[in-house]
Amino acid sequence: MKVSDIENYPGLQNMVTAVLDDMELTHQTLDAEYIVLRLSADSGILSCQIHTEDEDGWRCLAITVAAPSYVPKARFAEVSEWVIRRNYSLRVGAYHLDHGDGEVQYRINALLGDSLATPEIVQANLITALQMMDRAVPEVMAVAFGDQTVLQVITDADKIDADNDEAAASPLQ
Repeated sequence: MKVSDIENYPGLQNMVTAVLDDMELTHQTLDAEYIVLRLSADSGILSCQIHTEDEDGWRCLAITVAAPSYVPKARFAEVSEWVIRRNYSLRVGAYHLDHGDGEVQYRINALLGDSLATPEIVQANLITALQMMDRAVPEVMAVAFGDQTVLQVITDADKIDADNDEAAASPLQ
């Protein structure tokens, strides 16, 4: 299904399916509310679960992206600190550590009225969730399997981001 066909197939899940089709992302619909996909990113294979709910007058879109590796139990405290520090400054979504199996996730939820549920909003939320996890995986792996402190990993990553922002803002020479 394509985004241009949305009027013929109402419902948030149909909209999500159309967006994924337009983005040429292979996905699987599990039931009336869940869609899953796996895709290759710079940081590895990311697993994504999209949950949709359509109720009278509102729609809920929840996107969860999981890191490709699990955190060992011995490093839960350090990765939990990383989660807290990273979540502190986030404007959208949040990182989570599942203390049962060590899975690190980024979740973004959007409560949308009928007028706000557009393909552009769905795509923006999906891209944000995927990029946030892709960006986080190297940090999570450094904390989970490396010997640097959480603060050092975050400081180094933020410096790289700042350098990239400066390079992007510089005029061509």
